Parts: sequence; structure tokens; C-alpha cells
Amino acid sequence: MNHALEVPNPTSSDLPVVSVDPAVAVQALKPLARVTGLFVLLRPRQWVKGGLVLAAPLVAAPGAAVTHIVPLLGTLLSFLAAASAVYVFNDLRDRERDRVHPVKRNRPLASGRVSTTAAVILLVALLAGTAALTTLLPALTGVVVAGYLALNLWYCLALKHQPLVDVSVVSIGFVLRVLAGTIAVGAAVHPALLIGVYCACLALSLGKRRHELAALSAAGGEAGEHRPSLRAYSVHFLDQVVVVNLVAALIGYVAFVWTQTPPYGPITAGLTFPFAAFAVHRYLQMIAIGGSGGDPVEDLVRDRALLVNLGLWAAVLAQAMLASAWPVR
Repeated sequence: MNHALEVPNPTSSDLPVVSVDPAVAVQALKPLARVTGLFVLLRPRQWVKGGLVLAAPLVAAPGAAVTHIVPLLGTLLSFLAAASAVYVFNDLRDRERDRVHPVKRNRPLASGRVSTTAAVILLVALLAGTAALTTLLPALTGVVVAGYLALNLWYCLALKHQPLVDVSVVSIGFVLRVLAGTIAVGAAVHPALLIGVYCACLALSLGKRRHELAALSAAGGEAGEHRPSLRAYSVHFLDQVVVVNLVAALIGYVAFVWTQTPPYGPITAGLTFPFAAFAVHRYLQMIAIGGSGGDPVEDLVRDRALLVNLGLWAAVLAQAMLASAWPVR
């Protein structure tokens, strides 16, 4: 008699079958999808634009920027909250229109990942946060932040449909960032810098309109159905005004740097002008030949040539500031 222990050999039919109800799986993923959707609704990739709040003080008055770091960071956070509030409000207003756009239909509200109620709650929280932050800032800085918020909400309601006014309002928003950062540290306001920033941002906004017009036309759609102001634009017209504004931005940049970091301002302007000119030429090449321009922030972070140019440009400016702070005797 064989008393050897027999070990059963399980087959696939012996194993328990675990089935997952697709409806249950989807329900389990919904909370995570909502949180992710709410975060995307804030447009975190656009927060890099807030860097203009820091840029002007760091270049024009680095000492003041260090001694006023708390109000400067408070100003930055105020603009980030205000800008995100504007994005949420805009997406709430345009969710139906976005659903027929080839790209914007993937936005959280247009795609249904975020409910209207959740977006409204987020908007109220952002507006309350912005108001709370501005009470901690210098009075005039708070006024600038409030002006930015009011102007951009008006933009979402009506101004975005007015040709040329739409891109002008967007550009003024960037100027207000620079102005608020300058005021927050108590530094002098430089008109040449404000003009340069306005013209550069106007060129980028016009380039974005050009990209939208070309993309929607190529897809066989009517551009004006998505953005009514596009009816008043043409690719040829936008090409011309983009160049005009980029040239004006270069002049504003040179005029600003020329008066900074004495006595090295003129030298710094001369040394950094090739980097500024390369950025202009590269951007024009990207929108005219490469079909870019739809998202200037994405264009910047993805283009190696622009990133290397920006790094070298910043290094030369930093050297000029150091030389000004500790001049060679």
C-alpha cells in the first residue's frame, strides 16, 4: 500500500475567478479623477507667467527684492490665485463652446470630468483666497491685483470677443504683474520695461490667435464659431503685427537695460541683445514654419534652443548685476 502524500495539481479551473464589475471600477476612480480634474482646471502649467512678478524686482532692484521677500511672495501667490480664478470662470462660461473645439474639448469641464458645482465652489475659494492675500500686501499692490482680477473677469464676459481689444487686455495683465512686483518691493517703475513687456506679450497673444486661425481653418472649421474675434483677423495681418510688436519689445528691452546696473547698463544691453534677438527670431521661425504658437509656455519649455538661449541670457544679466553690486576698483 502506497502511503505517499499526494499533492493535488491545481488547474486553471480550480482557481477562484475574481471578476470586477466595470461600473464599480469606474466609481472607484471617480474621486481621483475629480481631484485631478480640479487641479488641471487651475491651469498649473500657466503659473510660470507669475514669474514676471519676481522678474522686474530681481533685475532692477535685487537688494529690495531680498529685503521685501515676504510682500513679494505674497504678491506672487495673489496673482497665481487670481489667474486660476479667471481660468475657472472662463472654462465655466465656455464649456459648451469648448466641447466642439478639437483640443479644448478635453478640458475638465468640457469633457465632464469636473461638475459645474465643483467648479463654482473652487472659483469661490480662489476668489476668497485672493481677497485674503491682498489684505496682507501694500495697499497699492492690492489695488493692482484687484484691477487685474476685475479686468480679466470682464474679459471673460465680453472683451474676449472684441478684435485687438482681446489681445490687448491679455497683455495688460502681464504688465500688471510686473507693476505689482515692482511696487511690492518699493522699487522705481520703469516705463521702458512696461512697454517692452506689453509689446512682447501682445506679440505672443497675436501669435496664439494666428495659430488658432490656421489650425481651425486647416481642419475645415469656421474659426469664428469658436472665437468670434477671429473673424476680424487673417494670417497675413497677424504676421505683420507680430513682427511690429516684437521689434518694439526689443527697443523697450534695450532702453530698460541701458539705464540699469550703472555703469554697466550700456555694456549689458549690448552683450544681451543677441540673446533677445535670437529669441525673437526663433519664435517667428516656430510660428511661421513650425506651426507653433498655440501655447507660448509650452513652446518655451519644450524648445531646447530657446531654453539654452534663456539660460545664457540670464547668466549674462546675473553677471552684470553682480558687477554692479561689487564693482571692480
